[in-house]
Amino acid sequence: MKLFLKYFGILVISSTMLIACKEKQQINENTKVWAWLSGSFISTQPDTTATELLEYYFNKAKETGVDAIIIEVHGGYPKTDSTNITDFVDYEAINIINKTLPYAKKYGIEIHAWIWTTNRCEKNLRAAHPDWYQVNAEGNSCLDIKLYNREHYRWLCPSRPDVLEYLKDRVAELAKIDGIAGVHLDFIRYPDAILPYGLHESRGVVQDKVYPQWDHCYCEFCRANFKTQTGIDPLELDDPTENAEWMQYRWDAITKLTNALAEEIHRYEKIATAAVFASPEESRKLVRQDWAKFTELDVIFPMIYHKFYDAEDIWIELATHDGVEEMAANKCKGYLCSGLFIGHVPIDKIDEMIGYATNGGSKGICFFSLEGINKIPNYWEKLQESITKYKKH
Repeated sequence: MKLFLKYFGILVISSTMLIACKEKQQINENTKVWAWLSGSFISTQPDTTATELLEYYFNKAKETGVDAIIIEVHGGYPKTDSTNITDFVDYEAINIINKTLPYAKKYGIEIHAWIWTTNRCEKNLRAAHPDWYQVNAEGNSCLDIKLYNREHYRWLCPSRPDVLEYLKDRVAELAKIDGIAGVHLDFIRYPDAILPYGLHESRGVVQDKVYPQWDHCYCEFCRANFKTQTGIDPLELDDPTENAEWMQYRWDAITKLTNALAEEIHRYEKIATAAVFASPEESRKLVRQDWAKFTELDVIFPMIYHKFYDAEDIWIELATHDGVEEMAANKCKGYLCSGLFIGHVPIDKIDEMIGYATNGGSKGICFFSLEGINKIPNYWEKLQESITKYKKH
């Protein structure tokens, strides 16, 4: 009996130590550190170079204290053939993930597949379904003009059921890959009705209000759908942007699309996240994105790139606070993690900027981007110091 109790006691102690060890290894979501990384080099560089870069970035991320990397697998210039208008599988995105996974496993870093969502410019999709793309208040499709002189600004209409099914296929083909932690939705919005204020001069625009050429979506589907609901054709309104129902229609279209895609990601038991504009108020105004109602997402990353808004540093805290408050009011299932732009975070102010986000209620912190960190001398080392302090609190 004594021998049994002796070994039983050892077993209990060993089990307790094992559980404690596992708990210690778990990432503290309150101080989890994320970073965005473009994956374009994986498909554009020779295999040897791509391998060296993957090894370099994952090694540096691990040393610095980054827990999760959001890697861009579908961006503004995907490699697609315009002649094949029946197969929309994003083979390039799948290839990037498969080449990245060994490094995520080697360094114990979460990997999330980052895709562009309503902003899709594959040539075969454009050829097959030109009617899926958004139309401005002047009647011009974003396929026929270069918004802000950007070739990649080609936007799908979020109201169309066929668009939802297409995007569900795109997230599913990534979410089902073993080894990835989640799928990250970017550009899940309308085109900029108004650019962030600090960009007006560099882009050569005057946007003291919303002008028709930048106001979307007035495609036939949206107009007919809204008229069925309200009896109003939005193009017949004197100022559509002053009509509360029309604004709500567009906010709701993006919200429904986002929540449906989050549910699709969850079908594969993966984490659903999204990058959004800086604050709920600015997002609704500038890009018709009411992200505080993205209730089904697990993590929402407002990109609080404050200098683009001509804002002071403290705005990081204020915008974070507003987002946390609105998400709570809407009973969002997920949490907010503030995104910081390296170009707006001087090396001697990293602690201060993280502090603003934390004081505003951010759980964790996310940096854009690993490439940006790499361009600034000594930034890796200082960031490591700041992250170490951040995780101890």
